[in-house]
Amino acid sequence: MHIAYITSEFVTEKWRGGLATYLDNITNIMSKHGHNVTVITLSEQDGRLRYGNNVEVVRIMAKEIPSVDEEIRYALALMHNSWRLYNALRQEDKKNRIDIVQTANYQAVGFFRLWSIPTVVRASSDASLWRNAMKYEFDYKSAVREKKLADYLELHCEKRADAVFAPSRFCADVIKKRSGQDVTIIESPYLWENQEMDESLYQEKLLGKKYLLFNSTLSRLKGTHVGIEAAEKILEKYGDLYMVYVGYDYGLSQKEGNSQKVAGILMRQGKKYGGRVVYLGHVEHKKLFPIVKNALACVLPSRVDNLPNSCIEAMALGSIVIGTYGASFEQLIHNKENGLLIKRDSPTALIKAVDCLMNLTEEERMKMGEYATDTVNRLKPDKIYHELVSFYGKTIEKFK
Repeated sequence: MHIAYITSEFVTEKWRGGLATYLDNITNIMSKHGHNVTVITLSEQDGRLRYGNNVEVVRIMAKEIPSVDEEIRYALALMHNSWRLYNALRQEDKKNRIDIVQTANYQAVGFFRLWSIPTVVRASSDASLWRNAMKYEFDYKSAVREKKLADYLELHCEKRADAVFAPSRFCADVIKKRSGQDVTIIESPYLWENQEMDESLYQEKLLGKKYLLFNSTLSRLKGTHVGIEAAEKILEKYGDLYMVYVGYDYGLSQKEGNSQKVAGILMRQGKKYGGRVVYLGHVEHKKLFPIVKNALACVLPSRVDNLPNSCIEAMALGSIVIGTYGASFEQLIHNKENGLLIKRDSPTALIKAVDCLMNLTEEERMKMGEYATDTVNRLKPDKIYHELVSFYGKTIEKFK
């Protein structure tokens, strides 16, 4: 098959996150199985390049996206970018007939679609939930009910798709409620082979230290505030423990409506507690993996999430993950068996989870980590490949 992936981000570009990592994995798998793969991505520049195992990457210069608070300008920018991606897709189809298109729902990149080609949408988020989860106060029920202009654009993509899938039950349930579309669950693959490890940063900053790792973007959405608010009790109780943060700093929204950079908060905490709060910024995967592998636990206290790569990678490396109830982690984590689950937005719950962790023997911690690795064995590339190809095939047949 010739498969086209329409996306707002890819690993070849400067700004990339979980969606880019997923597409890196899935395009790698598809191209290795002999499929012709084209990625059409928003970028800082127009152009094209070959990537990895013969993946063609078409780069489309994106219109700058304004703040979500500027509702009309934000929606117009999304539509502008989607239109440019659509036109690039048309050109690629003329050159080499495309059998199926997979678009992300994020930022409504598939708002305009080619009706001559079967199209599926992978729902990796919900605009309202993710937007509201960035705010100082978060109410899940009201966020699910809220529909702004950008939400309608994303839901429009899902409603007009020939089929929709999501990697988590959590996200599938939300999308079905908001779009009315049936959503298939196909989990994200994890590629164990050829994972490059560079221990230089770990050895320079963390060798010999006992630490909790917060390995996600720094924001209220990802629950960064929970770690910050729990830090005083955790660090005072455990004098040899460090709290390490990795990821882009998106800032913490404040009660007054403004936003505060997280790096400054962590720097002040680090000074107060003798350098035991460390912010490493964004770290490339090959340097991040040794840090994940050697962490006492990876803490992912997200308000909402979608079976994130950070969780899968940590479990695959045998690290204990502390995740939140009601944010998709239950799909992989069974509390106190292969990881720990805590209440959303609760520093007290995080403190209790750390107490539980610290009271485990080394043997018990290792056993929990082994169970974690066993759990994510079901995400092996071949299994996910066959599920996705079957999904594509059924969609194509139905389209005909």
